[in-house]
Amino acid sequence: MNENYSVSAQNKIVRFPVGSFISWAATAIVVFSCMLLAVALARSIPIFANLFQQLKVEVPWLTHLLITTYYWLVPSFFSALAIFVIWKECSDREPRHKFLLTARVFFTALFATGLMIFVLYLPLLTLASKLAIAK
Repeated sequence: MNENYSVSAQNKIVRFPVGSFISWAATAIVVFSCMLLAVALARSIPIFANLFQQLKVEVPWLTHLLITTYYWLVPSFFSALAIFVIWKECSDREPRHKFLLTARVFFTALFATGLMIFVLYLPLLTLASKLAIAK
């Protein structure tokens, strides 16, 4: 019996943990996406700020808050998401749970980007509605 065990131990196949690889690949994609979204938003928000300033449009308080704090708020938010995803990979969780958490962070980043874009377009939407009413 001991002999069978030693034979099976020698013929043991070493398998690459595919789940861990997929989880790390998803983490790399999310980190890259977060950094790309942070750079894109940080470059586009000043364009909207100049547009609103030149049009002399009264901006809602939420848009004003985003315009005044974008230079530190946007990079810190997306950097925190990226750091959280990397930290999550170093924890002792199952690869399935890591992958699901990575997907949640990715969708959070996409939702936050969509929300920031909506907040930026909010003054233009209110201006368009006022123009439609004045017609």
